[in-house]
Amino acid sequence: MQIIITLAFNISFLNPVARTIDNFRMTDVFYEISNTGASRDTSELVTIVDMTEEFDRGHLAEIIDEIQSLEPSVMGIDIVFDGIRNDSIGNERLIESVCSTVSPTVWAYKLTHWNSDEGQFERSYHSFFTEVVDVEHEGFINVQRDTNGGTIRTLGLSRQAAGKTEYSLTAQVALAATNDSSIITQSRDCNICYTSTYFPVVPADSIAAYAHLIRSHIVLLGAMHDIRDQHYTPIGKIPGVEILAYAVQTLVQRRLPIEFPLWISLMLTMALVWLIQVLQQGVTNFLKESPSSMRQYLGNSGMAASIISMISMILLVGACFVLFFHWNIYFNTAWAIMGIALLDNAREIYELIIRIVARMVNWQWLKRSMYYTDVA
Repeated sequence: MQIIITLAFNISFLNPVARTIDNFRMTDVFYEISNTGASRDTSELVTIVDMTEEFDRGHLAEIIDEIQSLEPSVMGIDIVFDGIRNDSIGNERLIESVCSTVSPTVWAYKLTHWNSDEGQFERSYHSFFTEVVDVEHEGFINVQRDTNGGTIRTLGLSRQAAGKTEYSLTAQVALAATNDSSIITQSRDCNICYTSTYFPVVPADSIAAYAHLIRSHIVLLGAMHDIRDQHYTPIGKIPGVEILAYAVQTLVQRRLPIEFPLWISLMLTMALVWLIQVLQQGVTNFLKESPSSMRQYLGNSGMAASIISMISMILLVGACFVLFFHWNIYFNTAWAIMGIALLDNAREIYELIIRIVARMVNWQWLKRSMYYTDVA
């Protein structure tokens, strides 16, 4: 079966199979289960200020100043202010706000011109005021999707750009909130924990009415209802700023899932499939020798083996679900489930190989196989 799977991943016309398997994550199922029908916990860490309808720079500056007056712990602004506009008063007003911020504030920019040969970006695109103001904190807001499917499960924490290491807005906000540099140095990416959470959303025109959600909170400014900034995630399509909120919460609360290394996953998968095979064979042999016609039917028809496979997969998924949500440990069960589901086919192929080899050579160890038949 491993040979067949290897062929499926390397023959071009079978690539859809490879893409489907490669884009499958059991964490998507886990997050969907945890978010279905459950009352979501309200975040006491991150608040979002909805800036969807705000376009005037002078008014944006007033909103930023009002938020700053309420003393948030950190403010992250998911907006790139492109070139100088004709509104000179608005431009100057925004520059004044940038210069007068008191709470740590992270401004957004974008990395551009990806060079695949060198594995880095060549340029970056910053807000207009960075040319005249020395901004202390900046972070890129490029979204990294998985190669297939476009589902956002991770966000980049650092990337190479023009020979330098650049850090994302997510990483900079988390660093400012915790003052722990290990957050941004341990990994280049953050596996986002999409637990069932509601992030309070404050309208831009009602900041004062929600002062309790601003003071001492991490505040993210971004568009909640911009159709151009909606992205697919394991919990559905959500705004980009909400994805940032989940990522910041994951980093600050240290809820990053611990994933088994590939070699451990492979060893565990082989052990699980082998144990289930032994269990299936033992139960099948027991039923075949039973005087009961019903038990003999279950053994001879393969029904018992199928029931064992189904129960095993349910228990495996359940155990991994508990492991993931209670201890943040993730075991990729996709290969194990596929191996269990294909056990019947694998046995048939194995039996065929044994019979073919037994006709060609007279090896004594072959006679120990339960599939060996005397062809003399």
